Amino acid sequence: MDNVEGIKKDIREYSGIELAYLGDAVWELEVRNYFIKYGYSILKLNKLVKSNVNAKAQSLFFKELFDELDEEEKNIAKRAKNSNIKTFPKSCTVMEYKEATAFEAVIGALYLRNKKEMISKILKKFIKGDRNGTI
Repeated sequence: MDNVEGIKKDIREYSGIELAYLGDAVWELEVRNYFIKYGYSILKLNKLVKSNVNAKAQSLFFKELFDELDEEEKNIAKRAKNSNIKTFPKSCTVMEYKEATAFEAVIGALYLRNKKEMISKILKKFIKGDRNGTI
């Protein structure tokens, strides 16, 4: 394995798909971390997490979130949404999947930019149901 210490990529150098790949993992971890605190059974935990970590849910989150993003985040979202995605799950529409990819890319970018407080605000808005709060 190559030694990559000290190498830091600018956020604009990541593809939308790379950011979505990271954002998918970050979002799922945040959602799992939120729900596990309540002592639910694994079955219940899995159901709650799956209901918030899927393309349909993330597409809705993205549509509500988009206007609150700054210009750089909007550009990241647009780049990810317009990525050349070749396969799509049958559980959602192509547009829902593209919007979910955009949502995940924004989460990935926020994580890389060390804006974890904004990820927490997004979690609060969509998972805790504080739809009136702004990001």
